[in-house]
Amino acid sequence: MTIYAYQCQECNDIVFSRARHDCRSCSCGNLFVDGGFDYARIGYKKTPPIHTTVSLEVGRQELYDDWNFGEDKFGLVKPGEQ
Repeated sequence: MTIYAYQCQECNDIVFSRARHDCRSCSCGNLFVDGGFDYARIGYKKTPPIHTTVSLEVGRQELYDDWNFGEDKFGLVKPGEQ
């Protein structure tokens, strides 16, 4: 599955939202994303993010469960993890 994501130009983290009310931030706090697959809401403090994609071998339900049950396996990709 291809996920639309945003890369912070300050810390290089790649951030995406897994569910409708899943508001995620990068490690430095410059960028946040929200909305999951329902809508896209992004914000930043200093530097605008770069729009990118992440390829995952999971489905929407697994991403939702990851958020809903607080597992936090997905949603934030640190530099060098991709």
